[in-house]
Amino acid sequence: MANKDHSLDDKIIRAAYSEFLAYGFCKASLHKISEKAGVTTGAIYTRYKNKDALFVALLQDFFEAMKVMFAPVAKEYEKAMFSAKTEDILSAINSEEKIYFELLASHYDDCTLFFSRSDGSSVETMLNDLMEQKTQQTVDFFFRVYGKKPNADAIRLIMGSQFWNFRQLLDKRPDEDRMFACLRSILDFTNAGWRQLCLTLK
Repeated sequence: MANKDHSLDDKIIRAAYSEFLAYGFCKASLHKISEKAGVTTGAIYTRYKNKDALFVALLQDFFEAMKVMFAPVAKEYEKAMFSAKTEDILSAINSEEKIYFELLASHYDDCTLFFSRSDGSSVETMLNDLMEQKTQQTVDFFFRVYGKKPNADAIRLIMGSQFWNFRQLLDKRPDEDRMFACLRSILDFTNAGWRQLCLTLK
């Protein structure tokens, strides 16, 4: 068996980013990716089982970056859980939001693929699973703090709206200043809502 030509890997990755960013997972074409990369479709299939595997591979470094960046937030929530102070809870929530802002700034194209170009791929399932996981974690957190569970359906909608906000912004691809100004305004509204939830559960 001939050795795989690794010099083609970067060309395929660059072409795949371009195609998926422009058309999304469903409408992207492996044939067009191969044309942009100057390779055969066979060269792609020797590296990736199918289009979904290629799409997932593009985001592996992003997924690892997310794990590293979000890890410190657990300590913030732990502190808030033990203090049960509204300000500590809001501080933990804002710390998490700041990391999303950092991700959008440092991994803009990856965020675009993840939040707004993944429909129809296994990454869409990952995104839905993440939203469900965040919902359950939030419900459990408030139960541990106050001994009462917030409305899980409402929390699910709140989590979904957050991801939908990212999707809408990334679809429009505004400049960074405009995007963050918008997100900060949204955060002001959601902070008021979280504060009210804390008061309701006390």
